[in-house]
Amino acid sequence: MRRGRRDRQKTAKQQTKRCLWMSLGICSIAVILGALLLHSSGYAGYFISGMRERLEARFPGNDPGGKDPGFQPGDDEPGKHSGEKSDYESGVGTGGGSGNEPDSGESNGSGETINGPGDSTISPMDDGELYRLGVNELGKVPIIMYHDVQDYEAEWVRSRSNLRNDLERFHDLGYSLVLLSDYLSGNISVPAGKAPLVLTFDDGTRGQFRMIEGDEGLIPDPDCAVGILLEFSRTHPEFGHAATFFVNSGNPFGDASRIEENFRFLLENGMEIGNHTRTHANLAYASPEAVVREIGSLVNEVRGICGYEPVSLALPFGGYPRSTESLLAGTWDDQEYVNKGILLVGAEPAPSPFSRKFNPLAIPRIRGSQEELDKWLGEFEEYPDERFVSDGRSETVTIRQGRSADLEPERVLDLEVREYPCDMDSVVP
Repeated sequence: MRRGRRDRQKTAKQQTKRCLWMSLGICSIAVILGALLLHSSGYAGYFISGMRERLEARFPGNDPGGKDPGFQPGDDEPGKHSGEKSDYESGVGTGGGSGNEPDSGESNGSGETINGPGDSTISPMDDGELYRLGVNELGKVPIIMYHDVQDYEAEWVRSRSNLRNDLERFHDLGYSLVLLSDYLSGNISVPAGKAPLVLTFDDGTRGQFRMIEGDEGLIPDPDCAVGILLEFSRTHPEFGHAATFFVNSGNPFGDASRIEENFRFLLENGMEIGNHTRTHANLAYASPEAVVREIGSLVNEVRGICGYEPVSLALPFGGYPRSTESLLAGTWDDQEYVNKGILLVGAEPAPSPFSRKFNPLAIPRIRGSQEELDKWLGEFEEYPDERFVSDGRSETVTIRQGRSADLEPERVLDLEVREYPCDMDSVVP
């Protein structure tokens, strides 16, 4: 009997060991498959960089599988351009700001001057005013992603009429435009009680910008995105016309004869140029050397054309490289480049530039389609406390009491932080 009992115990131990080894084997296979999946998806760079907790935004693969209808393929080699180069500061055009306030009283493209929306000299508001306006500079900022603009609507095309409707809607909901570079640097200059909104256009198509002959020379086509923006800002000057155009090499905006003139027009009218890589490359499949070449050669080309240096990169196809090391900075052909922000394809509003959740390596955008705009603008209408609302002073960051722990200390070093009560009973009349 004792021997039978020992045999049964021995058999039980053997079965336990087999189960344990089988469990370990299954776990190992799961880990290996998970690593391979992350690697093949192009997002492993997130985890390598140690920023997983900041990258919980959704990244659906909703970038176009090819060029937009108006896209003109680039040449193999960057074009040569002559002419005197202007002395633009890195990442800042002479128009600057939000597209509302050309420097030194410059024209907005129509011959009229526009005053800036935010004034750092205005007196701070009392707590009651801040509460009534719903000021919240830790709220989210919509960054809208458009591609082509034509007379029809398609998956990656916004119709002209719908773009005009979008601008009207943004205005009516209390938004004012700011440049992407200003959002990235935390220079949010919009009137008190207004919410910042960033417009971006990928691929540099003719539907986005083209010049035509007017009564007094060349003017932006009123049916291209630039023309539509300028026309709307003439009747809504407080809204502005700031926008960032992400271009590729060779033939941006489909007009090789006017590349320099087109770039200068954008910069001198409160808009800016962004990097969309040299060949519209999917960086998820690029070697580290190719990533540097794609980013750096485009920066060098734009710098050589007009003296301006793009400081933001929109990832073609949403393709994220396996290594993030060269996304924010690198050197190509003995010239350095610096990106203040890397823009994704989707899929939600971006965090405040003062928030701990702000991550320059992964800035989400909202696709400029009816469905996505309805979804996210509707969310802000339903939950207004989620939206960034300005105090009108670019040198202060105003937040509600109890939110200071959500601030990123390094992003507010040179700014005054002000807190105010978040309930009316605590607000002094």
